[in-house]
Amino acid sequence: MKIYLQSMLTLFFSKTTILNSTLGLGALLFGFHFPIFSQGQVKVEAENQHITVFLNRAQIEAHVKMTVQAGTTKMIIGNVATTTDPNSIQIGGKGDVLIMGVKFKQNYLGNKKRSVLEDSLKMAKTEFEVIDVLVKVADNERNMLMANSNIKNEKDGATPEDLKEMLDFFRTKLTEIGTRQMQLVRQSKDLQDKINRFQQQLDSQGTNLNQPAGEIELTLQAKSYSAVELNLTYIANNAGWSPVYDIRAKDVKSNIDLAYRANVYQSTGIDWKNVKLTLSTANPSEGGTKPELYTQNVSIYEPVVVQTKNVRMMKFEAPQAMAMEAAPAMADVATSASIVNTVQSTLAVNFDISIPYNIPSGGNAEMVDIQNHSLRSTFKYYTVPKFDKDAFLTAIITDWEKYNLLPGTANVYFEGTFVGTTDIVGGEAKDSLLISMGRDKKIISKRETIEEFKSRKNVGSNIRESFGYRITLRNTKNEPISIVMEDQVPISQDSRIEVELEDAIGADFNRETGKLTWKLTLQPLENKEVLLKYSVKYPKGKNIQGL
Repeated sequence: MKIYLQSMLTLFFSKTTILNSTLGLGALLFGFHFPIFSQGQVKVEAENQHITVFLNRAQIEAHVKMTVQAGTTKMIIGNVATTTDPNSIQIGGKGDVLIMGVKFKQNYLGNKKRSVLEDSLKMAKTEFEVIDVLVKVADNERNMLMANSNIKNEKDGATPEDLKEMLDFFRTKLTEIGTRQMQLVRQSKDLQDKINRFQQQLDSQGTNLNQPAGEIELTLQAKSYSAVELNLTYIANNAGWSPVYDIRAKDVKSNIDLAYRANVYQSTGIDWKNVKLTLSTANPSEGGTKPELYTQNVSIYEPVVVQTKNVRMMKFEAPQAMAMEAAPAMADVATSASIVNTVQSTLAVNFDISIPYNIPSGGNAEMVDIQNHSLRSTFKYYTVPKFDKDAFLTAIITDWEKYNLLPGTANVYFEGTFVGTTDIVGGEAKDSLLISMGRDKKIISKRETIEEFKSRKNVGSNIRESFGYRITLRNTKNEPISIVMEDQVPISQDSRIEVELEDAIGADFNRETGKLTWKLTLQPLENKEVLLKYSVKYPKGKNIQGL
């Protein structure tokens, strides 16, 4: 009985070992890839060297080196953007060959990044399945041992020595199975984590990884065996950059330090590896065609009169659009030649980045440093007590045009502390650029209604309403400040409504906008008070909006 049991278990363990070896061999063979060759066709990868990134789109310059046989050869150039504009492809270079044809195509089986990830995921899943099989084998081993664990008495031939030998055997085998199961559980957990990571990577880059691979197919004619060096230039969509700024000021007596940066993004289907970048302020998607003016006809709109039984009603219909020939839409720039000309002209500014960058396709935007400037500036406080009791420190930059600033968001740091974000509004024809540096809660404003001045009186067929406000400013700082305070009075859009400014001593009054501006200086711990009084006269029985 003992010999039969040991022989049966030994045979089972031997089969398990064979199963393990077979599964391991399958997993090993799964990782092999066999090259495919095609006669009369050669494949080569383009080496991206210089990329000019516009605000929208990018121009990619790449290099290809290879040799071709005599006769006709089809060259398939890989590592080309999936989002290539076929009309923009330009090819030149050196070599005793004739280019017979150029064609852009998309290879739906050539997305290497997705293939690598999917193959890695499949291999991890296969290994996980193998581990699952081995766990079940270990469970069966344990069950078989336990099914044969009944030891009969001496009448059946079992002696104490047999019992001890069997106990040692079971102990050894159960320990071996338990240890193996513990190791398999750990491996299973590690593989499950790996599977989850691969799946998350595929999901996070799903739209990009689902793109086919871009390829350019060249038909070359050579009289003899020749070396060829080609320069490839084309435009790719789904790429661009946007400006981001960091603004730092030590105090109101120092210049502003401005860090000009760019968020560069791209989802072209290829990774930009160790490439030279140029950032251009040109935007090819806006087009470069001058708009044309066409005849604009006008006419008097006559409402249609609808006659009913005893009541004449005016039927107001929506006026028809003015007769005007539609201007043709501006065409997008289609070729790299026109875009390069635009970039190289005075219509745009290029920023050549000296450090090579790696920017993956479909990944997070890469922050690229452009320039650092020390801006000569003056500081002034502004406050609008009608809307906010705090004062706002503003930097005024007078020679801002030479820095080529584009509209964007700026992170503001003052006295070593982050105070918030502000907007840089570049590209405007203004003498100075105002940058908000944040709130200063040490300057306090208060706007109160003067109740004794507030009134509503009948004046003949009109009503006259009076309004009065007391505005108080307090400087709690230990240094004098210059501050601009703003308020307003309403502006009438109807001749029957009259607005009269009665008291705003010291204020500049803009009669077109109703804006009042006080330019004040406050000494340390000083309070100042100004009065604002105005009245509005309008016909009785009318509801006035905007008061």
